[in-house]
Amino acid sequence: MFTGLVAQDVAMSQYFSAPLHLNPALAGISFGPRVTANYRNQWSGLGDGFNGGFTTYVAGVDLHILPMRGGIGALFEADQISNNLYGSYKATVMYSQQIKINRKMAIKIGLSGSYIHTRIKWNELLWSDMINPYTGFYNNVNIPNPTNEPIPAKTRSDQGDMGAGFVFFTEKLYAGFAVNNLLQRKESINGLDNTAISPRFTVHFGSVLPLRHKKEMRYNIWLSPNVLFLNQGKAFQVQATLLSGISFVYFGLGARYAIYNPDAVIGYLGVKKGKFRVGYSYDYTISKLMNKTGGSHELSFTFNFTGDDNSLNPKKMKGYVPCPDILNF
Repeated sequence: MFTGLVAQDVAMSQYFSAPLHLNPALAGISFGPRVTANYRNQWSGLGDGFNGGFTTYVAGVDLHILPMRGGIGALFEADQISNNLYGSYKATVMYSQQIKINRKMAIKIGLSGSYIHTRIKWNELLWSDMINPYTGFYNNVNIPNPTNEPIPAKTRSDQGDMGAGFVFFTEKLYAGFAVNNLLQRKESINGLDNTAISPRFTVHFGSVLPLRHKKEMRYNIWLSPNVLFLNQGKAFQVQATLLSGISFVYFGLGARYAIYNPDAVIGYLGVKKGKFRVGYSYDYTISKLMNKTGGSHELSFTFNFTGDDNSLNPKKMKGYVPCPDILNF
């Protein structure tokens, strides 16, 4: 009998390209309006097609509002398993208040509220007692064989949740902290147990180091080291990433490590030109699941209507000082 699931919230390899998913305090930091979209197919070897395995779709929009001295954002997330047999859908609105320390540094404090819908297509699941030794799970006319597995009383839920975070940033450095699932909502698949969802704690920091950055030069070069820590319940992981950019092309390598378990090596490649940016990353699994999952593919897209502007000192204000480009991605 089906008894339960153990899981954690999705983590994006290109977390710097999913700012609203990472931390509500990042809403409006790029001034904007900024539109972002992300797609992640984790362990694609477990299913067929674009929606096989564990797939996540994320779309967001955010902007900074000068009279409020703060940013607003909206985010939609769809997290699906095995061609949408199980799905979790989340709509979030967020606000971030900016506290300007001086012309070169600031703090943003953010809050978010979410509506979450989860459901499982119980009638499409396949059970061991459905197996016919001659025809498999289906009969001769491709109809699923019957099962004695009882249908649970509850196969969907609608709940709310909250999150919070802050980020400190200067022209070249940033450090942030966020916590999600503050209300510790309860989920149940079998209708018997209501297990609380553990809070997800996020710590992220990094910098942008311009190696050659002058207007008269044809090709600018930069490096950006970044580190991400995630903790949710008993799950803990750290991801270190080093990105580099030459002119409009950027690339890099990363590594993700869970306690007692080296997880994956990550490769990055992308293009950033004017208001557009497109990125791709691939997670090569190095854990015991190597050669069994198909790795993970991730795509990201960003369109920023104000290009390289930022919330600390927008170009329309005197004394323009940019925030780290990685937060403006």
